[in-house]
Amino acid sequence: MDVSAAVQELIDRQVGEGHQIGVQVAAYRSGEPWFDVAAGLMGPEDARAVEADSLFLSFSSTKGIAALAVHQLADQGVLDLDAPVAHYWPEFTANGKGSLTVAEAISHQGGLHAMPEPFAPEHITDWEAGVARTAAAMPAYEPGTATGYHAVTFGWIVGGIVAGATGRHVQHVIHDNIARPLGLEDELFVGIPANGDVDDRLTTLELLAAGDGLPIPDDADFYKAMPKAMWPYFNTMPFRTACLPSGNGHFTARALARMYGALANGGEIDDVRLISPAGLERIGRLETDRVDRVLGVPLRKSAGFFLGGLGLDLKGNMVHGPMGPSEAAFGHPGAGGSIGFADPTLGLGVGVTLNKMQYPMPGEGVTLEICDLIRELTA
Repeated sequence: MDVSAAVQELIDRQVGEGHQIGVQVAAYRSGEPWFDVAAGLMGPEDARAVEADSLFLSFSSTKGIAALAVHQLADQGVLDLDAPVAHYWPEFTANGKGSLTVAEAISHQGGLHAMPEPFAPEHITDWEAGVARTAAAMPAYEPGTATGYHAVTFGWIVGGIVAGATGRHVQHVIHDNIARPLGLEDELFVGIPANGDVDDRLTTLELLAAGDGLPIPDDADFYKAMPKAMWPYFNTMPFRTACLPSGNGHFTARALARMYGALANGGEIDDVRLISPAGLERIGRLETDRVDRVLGVPLRKSAGFFLGGLGLDLKGNMVHGPMGPSEAAFGHPGAGGSIGFADPTLGLGVGVTLNKMQYPMPGEGVTLEICDLIRELTA
């Protein structure tokens, strides 16, 4: 059985057993397309078949795209990752944030995870208010002394930094520096077009709030960062068309795989260079591996990306997640199971998009099963 057929067989089985509704999986290897497969349905109540160009809202998989945009600007000398955020965004100095560096901010060390309470939809859809709110925010701890996942606020942090350094909206920077050079203008969106051009390609999520079923207190930092009331809105058009570089990217799996395929291939693909070898080294550099105060577990983070490697499961065993056991791997998962990542040791760029949200325990889950098979097939 060839590689494409093996992955297709797995995702067909996952759909048939009810573990998936619709799913795409794609990979690049050594800078070349390796496979691109899909299975299942466009949504819980949408019986159309998923196609290769179907678009999936992929939550925090978006952070990897936004982070790459920041690293590209650093690579071009437009900003310095080790400079204070306030150097580019003076309003950010408010409430003791003046010394927080760009790298610290985008590796979730700013204490800025909390969303306004009570939650209202405009907290997601009003871009200018989100940026202003983030600049003025009071951090939950002294910036740079701890880490707590900026689940939603990451988008405004990146947006404020990019606007301050370039005078441009981060949405346009992502389009011009990532989507267009890679030929992905129609498959990589941080906020879909409001003109309806891609509406018929949108999949629908079976929504499940992060933390659902877990014994997390209502007043925990987890829910301050990811309010329970937020989740039901993500299938709505206002949430889809908003710009949220932390969590509402709409992608195909092959778009994620192509971007990460370039990063796994020395930063270049099809004569398009996204980033220099030095810039790529910085992407993979560990910034913190402390216990995350929002997520409650130690996480290996670089500037804007999560890193591969081993961690503890609930029984104390060392296990790996979808990015695999290699500490050289980097990328970003999204709530419910989507992921994009690069494993430079294998020359591998992978994208997984899906619409049945689920939160498996460490070392388990459909996305891990898919990614483990892909790594096995590299042999």
